[in-house]
Amino acid sequence: MLCQNCPTGAFVGISVRAYGLIVLMAALAAMLSAGCSADLAQTGAPGTIAGYHSASAFSPVGHSLSSLPDGRLRVRAAATPGTPPARVEKIAMARAAEYGIELSKKAFTASAPSHSVSCGKTSYLQKGEKVTVRPTDLRVVEIDVSYETPLGAPGARPTKETAQTLKAELAAEAVSPDVEAANTADIARQCNR
Repeated sequence: MLCQNCPTGAFVGISVRAYGLIVLMAALAAMLSAGCSADLAQTGAPGTIAGYHSASAFSPVGHSLSSLPDGRLRVRAAATPGTPPARVEKIAMARAAEYGIELSKKAFTASAPSHSVSCGKTSYLQKGEKVTVRPTDLRVVEIDVSYETPLGAPGARPTKETAQTLKAELAAEAVSPDVEAANTADIARQCNR
């Protein structure tokens, strides 16, 4: 029963702290259930061109960073099959530049992009029975980045300008259905689908 005279609208018999905890847990449960239905069901579906966002445990589509033993960073961008390779490169390079800004670096150098395809599983075993699933195939680009380069050095890119330019290009870019279909067919061929 809701307390009519309580300024917080708390329930009778429940402290304000407990009420807040219940609301927080309900919100967290709602976010998690929404996250579970994220991009996984839509990767490769028509009209799903990868945008500029980070990858997560719920959705492998997006950018991520990892450290290399020599002190450089590896930026990985994974995209849906219909996404053009040049767009995936821009996502990786934009994240490299943006991370340089976060580190307060003026410039960075990047290796040549490495293109690959990650072919998803088409089935798995559950209690001894084969279960067929829609595969999550991805177009992947990786670049190795160093932020130790001075701004005027050969191959150095300014972090702020590069991030701004590439993110604006990504936001304005449109991919025609024909190009998307051709890219999706290419990935399907590479994954023997």
